[in-house]
Order: sequence, then C-alpha cells, then structure tokens
Amino acid sequence: MRVLKFGGSSLADFDCLKRVKQLIESQAGEQALVVLSAPGGMTDQLVELAKLAEQGVDYSVQWQALLNRADSLKREVEQLDSVVAHWPSFAELSDKLAGVKLLKHCPEQVNAFVISFGERVSVALMVAMLGQRATYLEATQCIETQGGHLDAEVNLVASELRFSEVLKSQPADFYIMPGFTGVNNQSELTTLGRNGSDYSAAVAAACLKAEVCQIWTDVDGVYNADPRFIKKASKVDSLSYKEAMELSYFGAKVLHPKTILPCAKVGVPCEIKNTHNPDVPGSVISNECQSDETVKAISSLENLAMLTVSGPGMKGKVGMAARVFSALANDNVSIVLITQSSCEFSISFCVHEEDLNLALSALEQAFELESQAGLIEPVQVQRELAIVTLVGDNMKAHKGLAAKFFDSLAQAQVNIVAIAQDSTESAISAVVDGALCNDAVKVCHENFFTHVPSIDVFLLGCGLVGQELVKQLEKQQDWLAQRNVKLNLYGVANSRKLLLDANGIEFGAWQDQLEQQTSGFELAKVEQFVRENHLINPVLVDCSSSQQLADQYYDFLDAGFHVVAANKKANTGSFKYYQSLKSAAQKRQRKFLYETNVGAGLPVLDNLQLLFGAGDELLSFNGILSGSLSYMFGVLEDGLSLSEATAKAKANGFTEPDPRDDLSGTDVARKLLIIARESGLELELSDIEVEAVVPESFAPGTSVDEFMAKLPELDAPFADKIQSAASEGKVLRYVGSIENGKCKVGIEAVDKQHALYDIRDGENALAILSQYYQPRPFVIRGYGAGAEVTSAGVFADILKTQSR
Repeated sequence: MRVLKFGGSSLADFDCLKRVKQLIESQAGEQALVVLSAPGGMTDQLVELAKLAEQGVDYSVQWQALLNRADSLKREVEQLDSVVAHWPSFAELSDKLAGVKLLKHCPEQVNAFVISFGERVSVALMVAMLGQRATYLEATQCIETQGGHLDAEVNLVASELRFSEVLKSQPADFYIMPGFTGVNNQSELTTLGRNGSDYSAAVAAACLKAEVCQIWTDVDGVYNADPRFIKKASKVDSLSYKEAMELSYFGAKVLHPKTILPCAKVGVPCEIKNTHNPDVPGSVISNECQSDETVKAISSLENLAMLTVSGPGMKGKVGMAARVFSALANDNVSIVLITQSSCEFSISFCVHEEDLNLALSALEQAFELESQAGLIEPVQVQRELAIVTLVGDNMKAHKGLAAKFFDSLAQAQVNIVAIAQDSTESAISAVVDGALCNDAVKVCHENFFTHVPSIDVFLLGCGLVGQELVKQLEKQQDWLAQRNVKLNLYGVANSRKLLLDANGIEFGAWQDQLEQQTSGFELAKVEQFVRENHLINPVLVDCSSSQQLADQYYDFLDAGFHVVAANKKANTGSFKYYQSLKSAAQKRQRKFLYETNVGAGLPVLDNLQLLFGAGDELLSFNGILSGSLSYMFGVLEDGLSLSEATAKAKANGFTEPDPRDDLSGTDVARKLLIIARESGLELELSDIEVEAVVPESFAPGTSVDEFMAKLPELDAPFADKIQSAASEGKVLRYVGSIENGKCKVGIEAVDKQHALYDIRDGENALAILSQYYQPRPFVIRGYGAGAEVTSAGVFADILKTQSR
C-alpha cells in the first residue's frame, strides 16, 4: 500500500485534476490510498464565508463565487462521462452559514464542517474521474481524534483499528479520502489544524504501515533554504526524520512537524514530490538517510515575539520555570524557543506574534502576587523577531560551525538577540531582528552552500578611472565566475545623477541610462535600495575627487557599506577624521580600502600595513609618488616645455582632473601624509613642507582651461632650472621624503648615482628604510599613473571585500 497526498495547488483547476488522475493511475497495479486537500484557494473562501456570517454581514457575493467555482469543476468532470455521485450538500452548507449569521456566532463544530467542505469537493470529483477502481473513503470512519474541534490530535492506536476494519469491508484499488478531517469519540467531525491534509496522509501511512507516504505539492522537494528568497537554493535529496522535524518546526513551508511524527514512529519513508514535475526525484525523509553534508539546510521562522520573565524571585526558586510554561500551556500558547540566563535570574522564550497578548495575560495572572511583592519584574517584550536555524545531523562531528554561523550573521550586520541549540547538536538557532531575517539567511546560504561570495558595487565618480573600472568589471566577469565570485554593479553616480538597478546595471548601457535619471546621489536612497534588495555585501567605490563624498565616508561605513576609495581627500583630512574612519570600519566590521591613494596600482599601502602590523618601524622614506609628475619631468628632459609636458600628461589621463593638484605638490603631499599616518605619525596636511612646481600665486581663481592657457608664461623660468641642473649632469625629480618625523615634498636635482635618476615615464619609486629593512631600503617601483593601472588597483581593493 502506498499513500499519496495531493495539495491544493495540485487540484486548483480541471487540468490539475486530470494530471492528478494520471499520477494515481500510474501506480502500476499497486493499491493506493489517496488523500486530497481542497482545490487551491477554496479553503480560504470557506474561512472568509464563516467569518462574514459570524459578523452578521451579507456574504452573497462570496457565496456565489464559491458555487460558481464548484459547479464549473463539476461540469468539466461530467463532460468526461463521469457521474459525480458523492457531491457534498451545498444546501447543508448554506443552512449552517445562515444559522451562523442569524446567531452571529460560529461554534467550533460548525466551523469545522464549513472549513473542511472543500476537501469533500475534491474527493467527489476525483472518485468520479477514476470510476469503478476508486472508493470514497470517509475520513470520519478512519481517523479518530482527541482534543478540540479545530486543531485535534490523532489517536494513532484507535485510528489503526478503524483503518483496518474499514479497508477490509471496502476492497478497492484506490481509496480516495478527504484530508484535514477526523472524528472525536462523540462522533463529531473535527479538523486537524494547519497542514491538516499532510497530517491525515501521515496518519494513514503509519496506520497502514505503508510502503511510502508521498506528499505531492508544487515544488520539487525540500530545499536547503526558502527558494522564494534564495534564488540559488537547491533541493535536498534525503533527510533524516530528525532533520525534517527541525526544518519543519523552524519554518520550512513544505513540511510540518505533525506530518513527520507519525511516519517517524513506524519508520515509513516520506517523499516530497512535485505534481507539475513528477519525473524529478523528490526529497526522501527516512531513517536510512546517509549523507556527508555537514549542514543540510537553513530555515527561518518569522513574526515572533520574545518575552523575558525576570526578577529576584526567579533565582534558586524551584518550580518557577514550570509555572511559567504551565501558565502558557493552560492558554494553549505554543513556545517556539527557550533560553535561560546562567544566573537563573531570567527566562526568555519566543512565541508567535499572534499569541503575544494571550501569553502576556497568562503570565500576569500566574505571577500577580510575585509582581506585587516586587519578586517578578514586568515582562519584557521584543517584537518583530525571527529565528534562523542551521540543521544537519552531521553538525556535531564538525568543530567551528557555530563560530562560522555567528560570523555569517555578523557579516550580514545582524545582531543576535538569543541563541539556542538542542542537545543532539543537530540544530542551532539564533533569534534576530525580523527585518534582517532574509539577509541573515542569504549570507548563511552563501557561506555554507554556494560558497560564491557576492560583491554589490555602487560606483561614485564617472571620470576616466570610473569609466575604465566599469570596462574592467565587464571584462573580468568570466574570470570572476571561474573563481566563484559574483560581482554585480548595482549603482552608478556622477556629480548630478544616480542610477540604481535591482537587476544589475548593464555594462554596455550604463552611460545612457545614467543620463536619463533625474535625481542625484543620496546615501539614504542607496541604503533603502540595499535593504529592499537584501544586498549583503554592498561596496561604495569612490573614483571621484569630491571633498563632499570624502566627508561622508564615516556615514557610509556606519551604514554598513565597505568603502573603496581612489579619492585621497578622506585620508588626508584631519587626523581625527582619519582615525574615526578606521574605528568605524572596525566597529561595523566593514573594510575601508584605499590602496590607490598612493602609487595607483602599486601595492604600496598593503606592504606598509603588513610591515607595520608586524611591529616594524619607519626610519626614513624617499620616493617619487606622482606618476603624472614622473611623466612630466621625464618629457621635460626630452625638450618639452612645462606647459607642453602638462598638456600631454593631462591628455594621457595621468594628471588629476585639475592639473594644479599635481603641479601644486598637493597630490604628492597627500600621498606622503598617508604614508606617514600609516607608519604611525600623527600629522596634518599643514605639517608637510611643500615646494610647488607652479607657485600658488600663479593664475589664482581661474578655471582649468584658463590655467592651461596661461601656463606657458612659466615655461622660460622653468627651462632655466632644467638647464642649470643639466649643466651639473643632473635631472629634476619631484620627491617626497620623511626624515625624523618631518615630511617634505619638492623639486630635487639628482645625479646618475641617485636611486631616483632613472625614474620617469610615469613610474613611481618608493624607498622605505625601516628597522627590518636597513641599511638597504625596501624598494617598490612601477607605473603609478593612468586610468588603467589606477582602476586595476581599485578593482583589487573591491575583491578584498569578499568574505570566505
């Protein structure tokens, strides 16, 4: 005997009914007991009718909609030359609803009849479609229950006797039974609560010692996360009863604890299959589950509240916990999770939000005297919570899983309210803010299953570096995919406009799309976008030279964004702000990365941070820090004038957007300040002695174009400097140095024996003399100018934000 249960989505219309008929007939000569739910949505219609009737309001529109739907299904079945012989009495249903409306009261027994009416519709239709091979099996003859009328518990022993007797008296190939219903010992109809039809099938399978209990639904099986929210969730092929119980208890929609228990008691395998995709192997739940997987799945349960009972009267008092839980049990409040402080001062537990007021009332009554005496404090309530749970029988054999779980929650910027773990170590749960539940599940799924870290990029600044970065992001997509990295560009902003796209911005069309936007960059907009789309690793990339954006880095980090900065202005602001950015990144467990602030694509800061992080100390530093000035001073040797060299460097994209940032020495001073600060010196930009290439007094208040037009005025005096150096066998270089805690940038004439003599054409060279590297310095040399190498450095920083 096989037991097959078909849910409402499998019975929603006539085409669905025909598909179910074919699946039943495909049982290859075996006997089958088939349990049916109501046609999809019909139970909701019946529940609404009962509520409207109880309120005493007109429900004629809803009643007619129900009749029309039922009659339509019946007519379609009868077109197959089938006789619907067991059609339930809609007249009886109408009379009961009329009585409810008259009394404005719906007794539980009547309510049970009304809301279970749809199952009888499904069974009548299916029996007619299957013909003589099928027998209508009345659930009220087979399933004996105890408890209330609307959420009854099945008496398995009594039900097994009933099934045996009824099936012996009615031999058939296929028994078609309505789910969701049973009968109590007063012969009154009862319903089995949420997922009652699944429960009916499991009870039948247990009573008949069935070969298998198949739950046919609208998904391929049990998934390792909710596929509605986790696109890369995958089907779990096999689970133990324990794993299935944990998943069902903590929110897996396709399972319910009531379904698993009867099957587990007698060892009947339970299989979850898809009616609309029947050839796909489903998920099998059994005692024979063998798997090497450490974590089998992640589940979540939302709409919870946590109550905390605390006070001096709790400590060391025997029976206080029992009184708490007895009070809740007496009012039928289900407890989802329990945790207690080690000092026994408090007990915390989660209940469903819908039960919160009932729970509070029960506790207030139970501890009224203790509360008046000050032994129990007012019950603390935290609302809008959720529980995220890792499930897997093999978890107990692997160390560090809890740490990885909590690290994943921290990565998602989720605070843990409470923790619980069962003694078998097959599940570990964390109570979190309900609004962040999906984010938590997404990160956990990424870290435990897909192992494909995501990087969610928002680009600020669309100049040469920004444009080149987008090209590199597009070019490297295949390379990233091969390394299991998912990088999406979700936002682009210039100084006037902001483009956001929840599906990811198309690399080839972003410029046109950006121009069509009407609003500019605001952190609040991007924050809202990240929340709505549950992005778990957002990275703001600043390729601008904007002081306004640099001043917002603290807010970016505090809002949970990583910050990757080509812009130097944040790190060269006040030392206090520089420190605050470091602290904010550490506090929020975000990364603040700015490798390209010094040396463009050269690994300067990475190496410095490694050295100083290992306890090294800077003794002195000398270097050419500007790729643009390295290029310009090189072509000056070749005979170009200062204005020509500057124009050529600007045209090649070597200079800052305003070349005066380079010629003033400010850009080099900023880089030198960053090196000094990374080495531990507490300096301000004003502490650096700067000799400009172009005097500050030259062409003040002019635009970039006006400045470039006036620059030839300085060609002659600068040519004199070059000639004077050449007469001594020297060349001019723009050098930054740190000696005895003092910083200086300026023009130096160096001879052929000097280490910086050959540095030109955009190269940078940095000589670091330290406690570890002396008397010969640690030297870094390479190209340090140009949009391509700078964007490559930015790209490298972006990749550092991924978590493994």
